[in-house]
Amino acid sequence: MENKKQGLNMDSLKRCLMDLVTHFNTEKIIEVDINIFDDKTIYESVKLLNEIFKNKYPKTKLKPMMKSIHYANGFKDEDLKQSAYVLDEIQQYLTIHKFLNHDDCVEFFNKKITEKSFVITPESLFKIHLESLLLCLLQTKN
Repeated sequence: MENKKQGLNMDSLKRCLMDLVTHFNTEKIIEVDINIFDDKTIYESVKLLNEIFKNKYPKTKLKPMMKSIHYANGFKDEDLKQSAYVLDEIQQYLTIHKFLNHDDCVEFFNKKITEKSFVITPESLFKIHLESLLLCLLQTKN
């Protein structure tokens, strides 16, 4: 039962990530055939997306991440932990190239995870990270 529940969570995370990739395409932030992610895990998908950003914005200098204080630091699932770290790199690309406001994303993330109804799990934290990126991209556009 636990594996099935875990799988449903990963499917949900993959759908959220694909919503984000679709938005990247729509807004011409990157251009990618979304089908290349079909057979990939969430971790493989995030890594591939990061490579696409590296290729599209090769001169971008990213800041080193302080993994010791990252929200994913305590995740037992190593792939999900690494996915969260890589998602932060993607967020840096988006911030540096003025597609979103970093402070707004952090504010949304912190607000959501402190709501009484929020259940803290590695999957829910990662999902909120994805949602904060999409929401902030939509806000920056308007």
